[in-house]
Amino acid sequence: MSSSFTVRPLGISIGAEVLDLDPASVFLPETLAALEAALVKHEAIVLHVPDLRPEQQLAIARYFGEPEVHTFYPNLGEGFEQITVIDSKLGDRADMWHHDESFLPSPPIVTMTHAQILPPCGGDTCWISMTTAYDALSERMKHYLEGLSAWHDMNGPMTAALRQNVVTHERYLEVISMNRRHLHPLVIQHPVTGRKALYLSPTYTTHIDGLAIPESDAILAYLHTHCQHVHFGFRHRWRVGDMVLWDNRSVLHNAILDYQPHQRRMQRTSVFARGPFHA
Repeated sequence: MSSSFTVRPLGISIGAEVLDLDPASVFLPETLAALEAALVKHEAIVLHVPDLRPEQQLAIARYFGEPEVHTFYPNLGEGFEQITVIDSKLGDRADMWHHDESFLPSPPIVTMTHAQILPPCGGDTCWISMTTAYDALSERMKHYLEGLSAWHDMNGPMTAALRQNVVTHERYLEVISMNRRHLHPLVIQHPVTGRKALYLSPTYTTHIDGLAIPESDAILAYLHTHCQHVHFGFRHRWRVGDMVLWDNRSVLHNAILDYQPHQRRMQRTSVFARGPFHA
């Protein structure tokens, strides 16, 4: 069994594809270490693995940390509870720029999504390198942001989902009652690379702690616009069997909703750190 594969960059700042990966080799420590090195370097990596089995997906996930059993979404069932099913036919969607679950005290560090059913066209996913976005800020802006923290809150997206009839009123009340919100630094340091990254999103970040509302709104609006510069991003056109891994600490993503009424079904695993979320 070979653990060798080739990595080819796909974007200027983020993204690479892993070529010639034998799915059976993901149980080998050297393969997992090489995948980690590729992920750390490129922040999002595409694996072309149509024959990948659920236990192989979990082997990769467990290498990075503790796989999540998601609170809201269905999963593959007994033995594979950590593999979440994201299906547009069930009303599941993620068509907004966000870090996964940034409203938690310690959000997932890595997310991996395996394509099962795809629409005939559309359904791409986009990623933004928040390390590259941070690097491109002026020194004055970096100095201004240092030491500031912002609130991440799940209630806003849930309210939007209720207004769009994506969730029931009962489901809305259930989620709101959990009061899922947390304060995170606007600039975090990656625990592996040491690089600094912006940590905010237009989906979950509500306001900067301690600032007047007009000042907070203005700074967040500027940062959201800045981060969406084309040079910071990477867009993937899925094929059935593709699996993308991304670093949830330093990457925003957005699953484009341009394929209705067709179906899009993914199997996702998110991984919590065994140590600190960031340095």
